[in-house]
Amino acid sequence: MNCKDLTICDYIKHNGTIKIVDAVYLYSVSVYDPGKPWGAASSELISVDDIEPIKLTEEILVKNGFKKVNMTVDGDYRHYHLHGVCISWEEQSGFWYGEGDIEFKYVHQLQHLLRLCGIDMELTI
Repeated sequence: MNCKDLTICDYIKHNGTIKIVDAVYLYSVSVYDPGKPWGAASSELISVDDIEPIKLTEEILVKNGFKKVNMTVDGDYRHYHLHGVCISWEEQSGFWYGEGDIEFKYVHQLQHLLRLCGIDMELTI
């Protein structure tokens, strides 16, 4: 990953554990494990080379309140809506917003899209 692709509150994976970014630097990020009792007080600084993005799935969309509104007969093309935001999914190309202008495949990218659309919500992974 690249630090310029991340922002505070993004979900990432480090050593197989989901963590939340609380600071972004040039070649590293500060992250914490939301499952630990001290949360952000137990932040650790790690190299951006040691983190990985979390792949976005349809299950994550549904778990976070997105409603499947329609699909093609063969089921390979779907639309998901939440608070006026429509995300499309196709077997071949993955997820996109708008007329295919914004393609994404990771949870942190979905978080950025939601923020840009004025939706302030904490995702469940």
